Amino acid sequence: MKNKIKIMTFILLMLINLNGCKKINKAGTYEDYGNGRNGKIKVSVTINSDGEISDIELLEHEDNKEFVEKAFKELKPNIIEKNSADVDVSSGATESSKGILEAVEKAVEQSNKK
Repeated sequence: MKNKIKIMTFILLMLINLNGCKKINKAGTYEDYGNGRNGKIKVSVTINSDGEISDIELLEHEDNKEFVEKAFKELKPNIIEKNSADVDVSSGATESSKGILEAVEKAVEQSNKK
């Protein structure tokens, strides 16, 4: 009986500890840059009250307009749906995609620091 109590206590403490490690995104709008093929790409990421990515805007960029807009159009719904920048890059616009994803990741990191 004592061993069962010890095991249950240990499991409960582990669950509490794991819950405490969860990243919490603070609601707000955050801006940051990523590096595309020809320069910086700046995005704005909106985090809603549930701590989820609810919107992303392309603010400015130094990359080829065609590639950046193609990548952004494909990435935005995937990032919002997955609530993460851990999505596949846009075929044919790899470097622009990487810059957008880097900018989104950095903006989301800001929401964890506040």
